Amino acid sequence: MQNLRVLAVSVLISVIVVLGAGAASGAAPAGRGSASTATAAESWQWPLAEPHPLTRPFENPLTRYAPGHRGIDLATKTHSAVLAPHDGVVSFAGRVADRPVLSIMQEGDVITTMEPVDALVAVGDRVRAGQMIGTVASGGHCPPDCLHLGVRVRGLYVSPLLFLGDVPRAVLLPSLP
Repeated sequence: MQNLRVLAVSVLISVIVVLGAGAASGAAPAGRGSASTATAAESWQWPLAEPHPLTRPFENPLTRYAPGHRGIDLATKTHSAVLAPHDGVVSFAGRVADRPVLSIMQEGDVITTMEPVDALVAVGDRVRAGQMIGTVASGGHCPPDCLHLGVRVRGLYVSPLLFLGDVPRAVLLPSLP
């Protein structure tokens, strides 16, 4: 039950951060008059062909430097095609520590990062949603045959599921005695 509460609070905080970050910067939150933000979120797709089971969910850290899982892990096979989850420009393609990483920047200061990925694109390349941008490599922080997908909005990590349309509706539970 405690894990369910932590997950619910994480999802709620992620939504508040996304909506609050837009309001703080003067941008309208998606679905409230910001056509470009709403269109951007609607055009996202999974970076892997189906099936792409979630092996580890997003775990929002309590503070910027606290422990957490700043993305989601998807089960896959090494050498599987990695697809651009959205239109954007490649902002990084190289190694970080012991793993190959690929990042794509989108309008609205949204950066998507995937690892481990052997990139077929280079920094500065424009990519389209669904375009093959690399293959799943070995290494990384998750078990073999896994792809990590992270999203930052204005520098803050949020759950990629917010953009992929796979966040379950929040259910308010009665308070416990």
